Amino acid sequence: MRRPLALLLSSLALLTLRMDSSASSRPPVHPALAALPAHMIWAWERPEDLRWLPAGVGVAYVASTVLLQGDEALVYRRAAPLLLAASAPRVPVLHVDMSWRQPPALSEAQSRRVADELLRLAGRANRQVVQLDFEVRRSQRPFLARTIGAIRARLDPAIALSVTALASWCLDDYWLHDIAADEVVPMAFRMGADQHALRARLLQQRGFTRARCGAAIGFSTDEPMMAVREGRHYYFSPQAWSAARWQALRSAPRSSIPSRP
Repeated sequence: MRRPLALLLSSLALLTLRMDSSASSRPPVHPALAALPAHMIWAWERPEDLRWLPAGVGVAYVASTVLLQGDEALVYRRAAPLLLAASAPRVPVLHVDMSWRQPPALSEAQSRRVADELLRLAGRANRQVVQLDFEVRRSQRPFLARTIGAIRARLDPAIALSVTALASWCLDDYWLHDIAADEVVPMAFRMGADQHALRARLLQQRGFTRARCGAAIGFSTDEPMMAVREGRHYYFSPQAWSAARWQALRSAPRSSIPSRP
């Protein structure tokens, strides 16, 4: 009887060690993020009237776009009107595009231009949070990581840096363990050819479980949403937002894995 008991105690100790190790690998929550609403909507580059937005819901809006092409970094600042209540929590977003016709050099000058623009936007946030939306190919990941590191090094420590991520980056293709962002927002939509398998997996594990990817998640209004672990939820809409669209989103059922008998 002593041997099974010893094995059980050993297993419990190992499990506790793993849980402690997993918890310790998660970065501490930045104070600005702790104060940010649990529900945020993304407002893209189009006219948006969000004065109807309920209290306690924030807006992450595209404030600028940087196009990287060849040796250039072209900045396009938001031209579409955005109407918000003065008290609405708002997070400016910098969207970065890569030219396909003229692949970018990914130079230090381009990285610095992206960082300069994001730091400029930081002054427009009323909740001390800025967000970078920047998708890259595998070969371009070092450039993105360097750029995020340079931004975090120059950004006021009181301001939190949030970054979006492809779903795959937070699953088997996980490479964000050393990223210098304060929040990673994996997008659980537009997940490509394997979306059905990925969705089933996310349902089974109730969201993203990687250390850097479990605090937030992004959904789209035109794809099924799922019941996930607690965290901040960002919502994208391919059409202009309205109070009716928001109400439909909030009342829509969430997919979940039924409990086992």
